[in-house]
Amino acid sequence: MSYAALEQKLRLVPESDFDFVSQFLDLILSRNSKRTKTKKAEKSQKMYRQPGIAKGTFWMADDFDETPDCFKEYMP
Repeated sequence: MSYAALEQKLRLVPESDFDFVSQFLDLILSRNSKRTKTKKAEKSQKMYRQPGIAKGTFWMADDFDETPDCFKEYMP
């Protein structure tokens, strides 16, 4: 829809409804600005991987590669 067509429709709105139309336009504009801010915030808060960040958090038992006694009967 062109700006001129929108302007023609606005001229048909009674003055008693101007406040309602104005509030509606404010709502639309605020929704669009929130979407833009959200997308920008997502881009700026994107975390990048850092090598070694979990170093020291995990450990592996010394006997990790050994078969547990309860499974030895199933092994050939």
